[in-house]
Amino acid sequence: MKISTFIQVYDNRIWNALTKEFLDLTQSEIEFIKYYKDKQISNDVQLPNNLLRQNIIITEENEKRLINDLKQLTRDKQIQSLYLISSTACNLDCDYCFYRSSASNSLKHRQNMDYQVAKKALLDFKKIVESNIKDNDYWQQVTFYGGEPLLNKKMLYQAIPFTRELFDETTNLVINTNATLLENEDINLFKNNNVEVQVSLDGDKEKHDLHRKTQYGEPTYQIVMNNIKKLLDKGVKVLPMITATDDNIDNFAERLYSIVSELGIDDFAVNVLITNSFGISNDYTEKLAIEMIKAYKNFGNMANDYAFVELYNRLLGLDKTISKGSCGSSRKITVFPDGKVYACQALEKVRQNYMNTLNDDYMSNPNWECWKNRSRFDNQECLNCSSVISCGGGCATGSYNLNGSIYDIDKNNCEYTKKLFKKIHHI
Repeated sequence: MKISTFIQVYDNRIWNALTKEFLDLTQSEIEFIKYYKDKQISNDVQLPNNLLRQNIIITEENEKRLINDLKQLTRDKQIQSLYLISSTACNLDCDYCFYRSSASNSLKHRQNMDYQVAKKALLDFKKIVESNIKDNDYWQQVTFYGGEPLLNKKMLYQAIPFTRELFDETTNLVINTNATLLENEDINLFKNNNVEVQVSLDGDKEKHDLHRKTQYGEPTYQIVMNNIKKLLDKGVKVLPMITATDDNIDNFAERLYSIVSELGIDDFAVNVLITNSFGISNDYTEKLAIEMIKAYKNFGNMANDYAFVELYNRLLGLDKTISKGSCGSSRKITVFPDGKVYACQALEKVRQNYMNTLNDDYMSNPNWECWKNRSRFDNQECLNCSSVISCGGGCATGSYNLNGSIYDIDKNNCEYTKKLFKKIHHI
């Protein structure tokens, strides 16, 4: 017998990571847990009945079964997302971009995707998702990605209407862009086909222009803001994608509020820097946790990062559901301009990420199992964490960047989630 791995001790407070709550226990029960935590309990020890009833005391065999059940429950079983790398070229030169020559073969070639490649990928995706189990939480999405996809408008103007012909409005259609090349015709294309436009925008003018410059070193903030306003004026759904860096993390909540109030939007998404993609200070994750909680409490009634709200409620214990995972690569097909198929768009050079070409039987490649088997419930450091049920396990690219394995800890995401948990519960 042993104290469950999911039981965590914080001084005189006992946290159950499975049920996401601090337990109401007697002092003697607390002392018992503190003494036997990480020890085997011998057969001659009298076990407190209350701890047995709550599965705080458990056998090794039963815990292994429980962990395996959690692994199977959170394992992605079906493809739900298609990423079309519309262009590997980009008109900007952002210094923290993960899509650089060290991780990509295609970047230096500056390739555009041909419409026939996009069409084949879309038709394949249509067949794949037809057999999916569509429960209440089901979603599916097609994303036009880059590089900068607006460098390949010839393909977009054919592929976007074709996508909307193939899929009804329940399929999310997204383009991820820096919005510097946006023209009125593009806005009409997005409006007419119900495309969500995700735009990279990093805080105020000073901080945005520090990192997000053109190839010639020119600032982009004002162009981006003007184009977002044009999109919003036409009724196009816009989601600002805001990367938190060391340079904008101080007063980050105020920077978020500035964007929200100027644009009049009701949601946004904050990106934690991918591990080892850009240098950060030791207190980066601490500051980010503080600023995100501050933003949620100060103007959450106006606008929110809904992924953060979901994580916040899970960490708080209001949401008892188990996070399936924050890395979508095991349920995603990524197609590059040359027709090669991958799981993740950010790890093109990694052997286990490559599946085959569109003209081959890429869905039967055993490499898919490498991604489906990526589970935080196989990692002892994750199992010992108070947030293991709430955390999605982080980004595979961050894991790979740090230790050369997609199965390792994503350091930035891990530390950020732990800091959030402690701030929320005043630990």
